[in-house]
Amino acid sequence: MNHRVLLVNPPADVVRECYDTPDYPAIGIGYIAGYLKSNGIDVGVIDGKLARKTVDQTVRDIIDANPRVLGISAMTHMVVTASRIAQAVRAACPQTVIVLGGFHGTFLPERTLREFPDFDYVVVGEGEIAFLDLVWAVFADQDPANIQGVASRIPSADGSTPQIRLNGRGETPDDLDKLGMPAWELFPPAKMYPIMTQRGCPFACNFCSRPYGRKVRRRSPRHVVAELARSVEQFHCRRVDFYDETFTVRHDYVNDVCKAIVDKGLHNKLTLWGYVHANTIDLATARNMKAAGFDEVGFGVESGNPQIMKEMKKGVKREDVLRAARILRQADLRFAAYFIIGHPHETLHTVRDTIDLATRLNPDSVAFGIMTPYPGSQVWEMATRGEGGYKMLSMDWNDFNKQIGSALELVDLSRRQIEWLQLKAYITVYLRNLRFRELFEAVRVNHKRIAFILRKLIKPSRKTASASWLEGTGRQSVAAT
Repeated sequence: MNHRVLLVNPPADVVRECYDTPDYPAIGIGYIAGYLKSNGIDVGVIDGKLARKTVDQTVRDIIDANPRVLGISAMTHMVVTASRIAQAVRAACPQTVIVLGGFHGTFLPERTLREFPDFDYVVVGEGEIAFLDLVWAVFADQDPANIQGVASRIPSADGSTPQIRLNGRGETPDDLDKLGMPAWELFPPAKMYPIMTQRGCPFACNFCSRPYGRKVRRRSPRHVVAELARSVEQFHCRRVDFYDETFTVRHDYVNDVCKAIVDKGLHNKLTLWGYVHANTIDLATARNMKAAGFDEVGFGVESGNPQIMKEMKKGVKREDVLRAARILRQADLRFAAYFIIGHPHETLHTVRDTIDLATRLNPDSVAFGIMTPYPGSQVWEMATRGEGGYKMLSMDWNDFNKQIGSALELVDLSRRQIEWLQLKAYITVYLRNLRFRELFEAVRVNHKRIAFILRKLIKPSRKTASASWLEGTGRQSVAAT
């Protein structure tokens, strides 16, 4: 079926990890599709990851649809694939207006338009209102270049390099109820349906680009529960993940949402999950979440080294993390803890502190990401200036993946060392806590990612390379050749 507007979440070029084959739809294009549809726009969706499509299949489907406007969403490590799709569509459908949305274009709009000529426009920031205005302008044969939140090229009269016009970030109302609900009916069936109840995060973590800003804007509990009920009734949903950056910023709001869920009887129909912050969780709130159907929460710890924890500006200390873990266990809430290896001025000693704290916490699930200098973050600024002990290894956006990328290393920790430490961290947490079954399950779920990392680490020319530094008996360099 042809649609005048088509929204696309690109598939991974090569499937290497569980995030490349999710069992949930893409939330960003879901909300934008819903907003367009509620405003009378004929819109379709291709979620390449959820539908398990290849890049070539995605391109063929877009060309068959022949949309007037194509919107492609991409995070940094997916922008090259998005550009390949745009290039192929441009050749086959020259009349299609191609728009990039998502976090990468939001923080690097000018660079993106210069680097990827097949994107006609970039929507900067939250896209519902800006993209709708752009669509109406295209339908009316008007120039969208002056729309707030739309970045575009201005052709030069003499044929030289065009200038880039920036119009700030897209307009977003403080009342998020006005943006409506996601159009999940346009997606393939899923096992889990995500939701956002608020946008914005008040914290100032140096590794985060804060894509929704620091001002927290909320939906009404009534509107949230209406979406949850719709997910149950229309899409037979049994699990919902709350994608708020920090769901527990305000306890009164959390408690109101949880009460509304219970009053609607949805706590008996749904299993819920959400992000918390070590300093924004108390026992009463945790128990209210448990009563509403939350069976697990996740929170970022990031490091176990006191100095790094101070400098990363998250506002937490080790004792805060341990207190939060005690509260969650007391409320019978499972929790996942997230850590990063590769903070500014990271050393083998500070990584050991992180592994030790993770082992002591012994969370129900754990993730160790490698620091990625995402555009818009303070770490991006430091890394691109060579500060914080950082050395940029690649400006290929494909390498900007926090689990399997290769964007940067540190003066005191080579990339190869960081990747070995990542593997060691996982093994240590499970083995020291005698969790052999969970270790096996983690390997099973992430076997493609692990295989990819091991192929990077175990090179034929370095099979006998020593890794004595990993065991703490030396600092021998094993930098990849």
